[in-house]
Amino acid sequence: MIKKGFYWHVHHDKLIEWCYDYKERADYIKEDKPKNEIKTRLRLFKKVKGKLPKEFVEAGKKCDEAWKKYDEAVNKCVEAVNKCVEAVNKCDEAWKKYDEAWKKYDEAWKKYKLQLEKLHKKECGCREWNGEELCLMQEIN
Repeated sequence: MIKKGFYWHVHHDKLIEWCYDYKERADYIKEDKPKNEIKTRLRLFKKVKGKLPKEFVEAGKKCDEAWKKYDEAVNKCVEAVNKCVEAVNKCDEAWKKYDEAWKKYDEAWKKYKLQLEKLHKKECGCREWNGEELCLMQEIN
């Protein structure tokens, strides 16, 4: 069962805060806070017992709701960034493969250029190819 509510000393810089999950926060303190702080933090991290002003309680709950929405949005953003990074990496890999393939194609072109040009002349017979590019002239009607 999740123990939520207002607690004293949820964080070091706030006297009182809404805590949405006592166990999760206590576990975080145990795992991620400096060793010399853990015992004191856990000792002081207590549920508020007294009656709190209604406006304060409502503001705290709204703050918690807003935090959850923010946290969800951040998680979606992180997922999107990770997908973007993955896509960029795939693009880089594909470019490298294309670059390698182009180099091999270019080498093959140079090796078989004369043979390919002979075949071109036989099959196409155009005069526009000058051995390097098409020489296009405007047609006169």
